[in-house]
Amino acid sequence: MPARPLVEQAARIVDLLPIIIKNLRIGRLLDNVRPGLSLSQALALLAMERTNAEGAPMRELADELGVTVPTTTGLIDRLVREGLAQRRPHPTDRRVVLVLPTAEGRAVVRRSATYLTEVMAAVLSDVDEGERESLVRAVERVHDLSGRIQDEQRRIASSA
Repeated sequence: MPARPLVEQAARIVDLLPIIIKNLRIGRLLDNVRPGLSLSQALALLAMERTNAEGAPMRELADELGVTVPTTTGLIDRLVREGLAQRRPHPTDRRVVLVLPTAEGRAVVRRSATYLTEVMAAVLSDVDEGERESLVRAVERVHDLSGRIQDEQRRIASSA
């Protein structure tokens, strides 16, 4: 069977992505880890967890999440109220507030990762080993390409 034209391949991926995202519904799975935790809050915790020990500036966190600073502020406000995040003044720049997960916030990130890994392992248990390896490589490639999509979006935005 001959390969489809590039535009057709791209259109098929575009058709499938929203369905894949809907099917994953990670937010519902996270409710089993911490009831009421939204996907946005979980992603904010994960982004904070990946920053240095001093915390992340709000602007950097907003960029990582792909949302505005006011939206990030609202997310952080809720996480602080829940005891999952804390604010800290920047050591040298009084205008900057750093945010970082609390011990409980880090525990939620670990529990979420463990739970999602268990769910994925259960789903993959019926897939033969060779196909699982191919799937892992394909997802890694999609991850790489998603970064390139972000780069392309930034390029288009900066040239507009």
